[in-house]
Amino acid sequence: MTGQNFDACLDFVRTAEGGYSSDPKDPGNWLQDEKGRKETLIGSRYGVSALMLASWMAPRTVTPDDMRNLDLDTFDAIARSRFWNPLACSALPPGLDLMVFDYGWNCGVHASASLLQRMLGVTMDGAIGPYTLAALAQADVADILPQIDPDNLTILHTRLGLPPSSGIGQEVKRALARQQGMEMLLVLVFSGMQEREYRLRAGFRRWGRGWLARTKRRTETALALVSAAANRQENPYQA
Repeated sequence: MTGQNFDACLDFVRTAEGGYSSDPKDPGNWLQDEKGRKETLIGSRYGVSALMLASWMAPRTVTPDDMRNLDLDTFDAIARSRFWNPLACSALPPGLDLMVFDYGWNCGVHASASLLQRMLGVTMDGAIGPYTLAALAQADVADILPQIDPDNLTILHTRLGLPPSSGIGQEVKRALARQQGMEMLLVLVFSGMQEREYRLRAGFRRWGRGWLARTKRRTETALALVSAAANRQENPYQA
């Protein structure tokens, strides 16, 4: 388990979200009054919503200039305290940390934690604590592998050097064991679960293409983090 990927994960979120946006059609750019009506167009930056920044800056009133001028240190602090730490990302394997963190940033901490718990077969209370982490540490390929979707199974076969017809039988399980592939498997299974969840969301018709593209980039980056961690383990003295 590692917490050293925070900077890489944060860079992914910042790049995926982009800079300042004042799109009036995005509800995340608005502050609302006590009756839930759109009141002030604040905008967003790096994916920090108007409500999130208002909560962070309370009791001072947030303005559009505050959002436009949001600095990286504040972004870092919000991400760490509101997402990375609540999702226990420092205790997650490399690659899975990004998958949980970025999905949480995009869809909410509770949604990301609950999805991870569903994959692990534990109570979906939306809070990653000792029980969930213990289940993750004890996760077995035989329980995780059947949850993989066909597209990600193809990716798994390719990365294991197996033919597409390999299925999810003993050949795949032996290859995963030889290559210490549990982290890769967790990323690919969780990726498919996230895609299915996105397709069920109310805004999928409008935002779905972007959500799925982000999931693909998230998965590719997470797999690169898995590979980098494996390389560090094999070559601990490599600069």
